[in-house]
Formats: sequence, structure tokens, C-alpha cells
Amino acid sequence: MSEDPSSSRPSGDPSASPVERHEPTIEGLFTDLRGLTAEADDPETREEVRDVEELLAEAHERGIIESGVRTLDARDAAEAFVGSVIFASPLLVEDGVFDIADHLFGFTLHGVPVFLIANTAFVVFMTYALLEWTGQNKTEAQTLFGVVPLRVFMTLTVSFLVAAVLMTVWGRVGSWASPIEAIARINVIWTVGSLGAALGDILSDADPAPSVIARTESVRDDPRHGARSRVGGVRSDDDRDAVGSLSDSALLEAIHEEFDDLESVVDDFAQRSEVNRIRGAAIEATLDDVFGDRIQKYTSRDIAEAFVGSIFFSIPFLVEDGVFDVAAFFLAFRLEFFPVYFLANTAFVLLMVHSLVYWAGPQDVRELRPIFGYVPRRLVGTALVSFLTAAALMTMWGRVENWEDPVVALARISVVWTVASFGAALGDILPGESSGDDINDDIAALGDATDDEL
Repeated sequence: MSEDPSSSRPSGDPSASPVERHEPTIEGLFTDLRGLTAEADDPETREEVRDVEELLAEAHERGIIESGVRTLDARDAAEAFVGSVIFASPLLVEDGVFDIADHLFGFTLHGVPVFLIANTAFVVFMTYALLEWTGQNKTEAQTLFGVVPLRVFMTLTVSFLVAAVLMTVWGRVGSWASPIEAIARINVIWTVGSLGAALGDILSDADPAPSVIARTESVRDDPRHGARSRVGGVRSDDDRDAVGSLSDSALLEAIHEEFDDLESVVDDFAQRSEVNRIRGAAIEATLDDVFGDRIQKYTSRDIAEAFVGSIFFSIPFLVEDGVFDVAAFFLAFRLEFFPVYFLANTAFVLLMVHSLVYWAGPQDVRELRPIFGYVPRRLVGTALVSFLTAAALMTMWGRVENWEDPVVALARISVVWTVASFGAALGDILPGESSGDDINDDIAALGDATDDEL
């Protein structure tokens, strides 16, 4: 296991990535301030830097300034355990789990259970996507062999053990008379349990970054800091309590004042420019917290969030046989050759997704750079991702009878797609503005790279 407490570059580093430049974190701000301290020769500058650091650390602890690093501890494992139990328990009484398990280990090529292996790979991928691609773009402090995030390994292990124990205790694996059949049934429950374990972990309060905590304590315990520190322009004998008693708005004002003080004590023009650059990064970091409900970009991370959201909403429907009845009804009522209710449901899904994303959703989402100047990109992406996810899950779990009748298969998929699309829309917009470049810019960059190679 390796430790990587903070690999953030200073936000002013020309070699830094766009995410690191445009989305400052507390680690990046501390790194910049340390660099400024290293260049300063006078104690007054170093003292002012420590004052700024303490205020920034307080803002981080309140959640005003985000961290770019997260660590793993026993609390995360407990949250994963609780989440997996909550999500897995309802499916323990569903007999549809047996049918899906039979399909998973019954479909083989040269004796290899293809769908069982595919579902296992899907669970691993889904868990990785949920933990590493959705929400905030943060670096894991702990990895296995320097590659695999320890959080992903922990989540998969805890959720599998929970599924195995619950299925065994509740008598849903036939006393392990057939181990491969038992594992297939556990695999189905594990799919849902891993989703709950991941959500139970990431929806909790963010873990403090170890590098920031260590730095904060060194600042507060520095004997040279003491009574000389200024808090909002007022000197205090107990700076720690004084900073903690400030309101959020007063804390932000104090940060601005401390940057003014820091700028006033540096003599070199380059250092003053550096102070202003760090000040701008700190302002941007706090504005992200204040105005985080406006969404304009559409990024690859949004697509991943839609994928995870569609899985979250669709999995409970995959074990329900009522899906077959609804699909049959969709195809039963026709005018000429047109299945009226099937087409009406499709239009309903698109209308609901558009309404949820742009009109009635919890975030302020702007329609920018539409396809052909008219069609919203996020609507197309959400509908397409959720449909493909529903189709893949229904096929892998044997709920479309291996596409023997494509029309019936599409009708069944459309039922699951209805709820999957709602999950995809919410999964995309609830985390707020995603990090990374706009997908149009990514596509343009890929096209430029291809042209260069040719």
C-alpha cells in the first residue's frame, strides 16, 4: 500500500492540468503559500503567511474550501457495511434473484460462465466509476500496489461479505449444496450491495486531508504564532477560539484582509503578483462552494454520473416480473403497425428527463452548445446512457430471453429505461458542476490529435 497525501500542483504551475488550474483545493493553496514562505527572507512575511494558512484551514474544515485528497479509515468501512445491508436486504426475498442467477451461471462458452464473469467485471467497474468518477474529483491517499484505490477494494470486499453472509443466514443459497449456484445468487445481491456500500461511503461527510490537518496543527502550535496573529483585523490572545467563532461571511472577509496584509509586507513585485494569484485561487475556491448549484459544462464525468444513476434506479426493476406484463401491454395496443403506448412512453421519458434537468430539477442547468444548435446535449446523453445501461443489464441478467424476439426485448428494456433515465438525470445534476473539460472540447482535441497523426 502506498501513501499519496497530496499530489496537487500549485495552481500557478504552467504544467498543471486544467482541472488543477481552474478548481483550486486546500492542498494547492497550502503548497503555493509554502512556496511563498520559502522565498521570503523576513519573519514578518512568514508570520502573515501563517495567519492566512490558519484562516484557510478553518474554511476547509467548514467545507467552504474543498480538499483534493481523501483518506480511508474504519468509519468508511462501517458506512460501506451499513449501505450494503440497506440496499441488499430488500432483494433477499425476491425469487427473481434465482432466475437471474440461473442465467448467470447457466450461460457458458466452453464451460466458462460468461455472464457470471461479465457481471463480476461489471460490479467492479460500477463501483470504481461511482467512487472515482462521480462527484468531486479527488485523489485517493491510499492505494494497493500504487495503482488500485484501497477504497474500491474495501467497498467490493465489504459488500461481497455482506451479501454472502445475508444469503447464507437467510437460507437463499441452498446451504451451499452447489457452490457455483450459491456464488451466482450472491453475485446478484452483491451487485446491489456494492452500489449501496459505495453510496454509503461517499454520501457521508468528506474526510479531512491528512496533509492539511498536519499543516494546520503545525501552524496552530507554532510558538512564534501566538498573540501576533490577526483575526479579521483584531489581535487576539486565543487565535484558535477567535477564528472558530467567526461566521462564514466574517471568515471570508478575514481571509481577504489577511491577503491584504500579506501583500503589504512583501517588497518584491514578483512576490506581490504571486500573492494576488493565490488570493484569486482562494476566492475561486470559496465561490465554488457558494455558486455550486449552476451547471453549464457537459463533461465525461457527467456521463459517468448518469451511468451510475441509471444503475441505481434500474436494478430493483430487473428482478420484478411485472416488467414483462407492462412490456406486453405496451405492444398489445396498436394503430396499424405502431405500438401506441410504447411510443407514448418513449415520448414521456424524454419529456420527463428534459423537465427534470432543465425545468424542475434541484440545480440551475443551462442549455449551452446544443447539438445542431437546437437539441440539448445533456438530454441526448442522459437518454442514451440510461437506455444502453438498461439494455446491457437486461441482456446480461437474462431478462430479454437472449433477444429471441427483438421487439419484445426492446419493450422490456423501455420499461426499465423509464426509471433508469430518471436516475441518470439525477445522478448527473445532483453533484453539481463536474470537473474536467467540456465534452465538445475533448472531442475537438481528439480530432486535432487524429489530424496531427495523419
